[in-house]
Amino acid sequence: MPHSGSHLPSITWGELEAIFEDLATTTEEQEAAQKLLDLTRILQPYLSPLDLMREILCIALVLPSGNDRPPRPPAPPSGSANWR
Repeated sequence: MPHSGSHLPSITWGELEAIFEDLATTTEEQEAAQKLLDLTRILQPYLSPLDLMREILCIALVLPSGNDRPPRPPAPPSGSANWR
């Protein structure tokens, strides 16, 4: 896979929490993902961007593969009119 050198889109911790909340199917999974994200957020000042991304990807691997399903479609922008 060629390296394009382009940056990944920015994401907030809140958006990341929402993603993991959506991926988790049980309360236990949600709690585990939340605890791991909290710990990662605390360690963020001491991690390089690469190490931070590695930690986030490892949290995703904690969730069982049985949760594989397509992501929800993005919510339409608020206040947008339906043109149909």
